[in-house]
Amino acid sequence: MSAFPTQRPTVDVPSLSVRWEGLVVVIDEQTINTVLHRITRRVPEVSDILVEAEGGVLSLTIKVKKGVRVPLKSRVTSIRFRDGWLGFALEELKAFGFVPIPPWVVKRIVDRQPPGFAYFYPDERVVVLNLTTVLPPELSLEVREIRCENGEIRVAFGPSRLRLDRLVASLDQDPFDLE
Repeated sequence: MSAFPTQRPTVDVPSLSVRWEGLVVVIDEQTINTVLHRITRRVPEVSDILVEAEGGVLSLTIKVKKGVRVPLKSRVTSIRFRDGWLGFALEELKAFGFVPIPPWVVKRIVDRQPPGFAYFYPDERVVVLNLTTVLPPELSLEVREIRCENGEIRVAFGPSRLRLDRLVASLDQDPFDLE
C-alpha cells in the first residue's frame, strides 16, 4: 500500500471538496405551494397563493384581500442562484388577466418576511431571497437550466461543489472537550 501524496492538487482540482456535474433536482408544485403558504401567512392582505408549472412557464397567482378578493397572476421569466441568493424576475403581473398590478403588492409580502431574508427591486420586478441561512456557505451551485412542466420544476445544475474545509478541521477536535 502506498502513502497518501504530500503534494496539493493542482489549481483546477480544488482540494478538500466534493464536486459533481449533471445533478437534476425536481420540486413539485405542492411543495412550493406549501412553502409559499407558510411565508405569506404573516401577510393579512394575501388570502391565497398558488404556483403552477406548465408548458415551460412558472405562473404565480395571488389572491389579495383589499375589500374584495382580487386574483393576481404573473409569470416567472428568469431564475438565478448565486452565492446562496435566489433571484427571480416577475413578468406580466396583472389582476383579472388584464389590469396591471402595482409593485406594492409584492413589496408588502417581501416586507413581512424576517429581516434580511427577502428583497424586492420594483423597477426590474425582481425578488431576491437570502438562502444562506438554510444552505451552507461552502456550497457552490451553477444552475444550467430550469424547466417547468407537468406540475414540476426541474433544476439542472452544472459543475458544482461543496467545500469540506470546516468538516476536515473539526475532525481534529474532541466533540466532548469543553475548552
